[in-house]
Amino acid sequence: MSEDLRLQVVKQFENLALEYNQELQQTVEFAAKLCNTPVAYITLMGNMHWIKVKKGIDIAPHTSLDLFFSVHTVKRNSLFVVNDALKDARFNTHRYVAGKPGIRFYAGAPLITHAGHYVGTIGVIDYKPHLLTKQQQLTLKILAKHAVGVMELKLSLEQLNKSFAGLKQEQENNLKNEIRLRSMFESLTDAYFLLGKEGEIIDFNRAAYNFVADKYGKKLTYGYGFTGLLSVAYRDIFISNYNSALNGQRVQQEWLADYGIKGKVWWDCTFEPVRNNNGEIMGVSYVARNIDERKLNEEKINKQRMQLLKIAKIQSHDYRGPVTTILGLMNLIEEDDYLATKEHLTMLQAAVKKLDEKIYEVVKIVDYPE
Repeated sequence: MSEDLRLQVVKQFENLALEYNQELQQTVEFAAKLCNTPVAYITLMGNMHWIKVKKGIDIAPHTSLDLFFSVHTVKRNSLFVVNDALKDARFNTHRYVAGKPGIRFYAGAPLITHAGHYVGTIGVIDYKPHLLTKQQQLTLKILAKHAVGVMELKLSLEQLNKSFAGLKQEQENNLKNEIRLRSMFESLTDAYFLLGKEGEIIDFNRAAYNFVADKYGKKLTYGYGFTGLLSVAYRDIFISNYNSALNGQRVQQEWLADYGIKGKVWWDCTFEPVRNNNGEIMGVSYVARNIDERKLNEEKINKQRMQLLKIAKIQSHDYRGPVTTILGLMNLIEEDDYLATKEHLTMLQAAVKKLDEKIYEVVKIVDYPE
């Protein structure tokens, strides 16, 4: 097995706060009782030798790997027993053997995960020489497997909780986005309807609800057939546009709807096919936008355009006659050394009067449009 991968697994167990796990604590207490020793513990062996769960020992929670018995347990990949450490050349000079606390006996079993990673040991210690029966040795091995099972279960639960927390957070984010989108949807001033393949109402916004309530005196409900709301005058054209959208065609049309005593409204209506993730048409999006203001502006602009055309016609045609007459008479009067005859003055007065009439006509068009 890769040492880097093994250290990653050990790191995962180190982050679990195993020292607070009640079942592991009961396991080491049972190991001490079973082996009749004052000390039992569970270690993790990463870059440091971590004593995670313990009973009857007051020692630093971590120490260098080369200073303790557990490293030999892992190397052997089996139960490792030292009956009398003072008589064992490997340990008789160790400070915990030669000095305090005076360890004389050690027995430990490796903790091996289901994937085959050596992550630590479960061990027992005595301060006097000690022997384990075969039954005690077998039970210590079984406790090692039990401890690994508890640790792996806790790790799986931790990962599951993280996944669940992530899923919950994702659900909350989706809900927030849905609320945000719904809020935007409801704030639209256009009347929006989502219709099914049979013309039934699947969804609508507040503007649509208010429009139907105001113009038709009905309350929108999900599943209601939309054509049942329409008057006969508009039903056929609506059905035609709706069917075109069901066939994949986008339709946009403006029409003036007459609601009798409730007035007339200009609508810009859009029919669009709605497709699912597979590209299949599942319904029709119908949006009705009130364009009364735009139509009024268009009408106003059209009237102004007609006024300008009338004024242009008057300027290009009706002004020309009297202006030409006036200029001609002025030339005659100038040739006669500005001694105008009565006939010339009468003709000049008639031309000026006609020009004044046309000017008044232009002023009237501007000040009093039809």
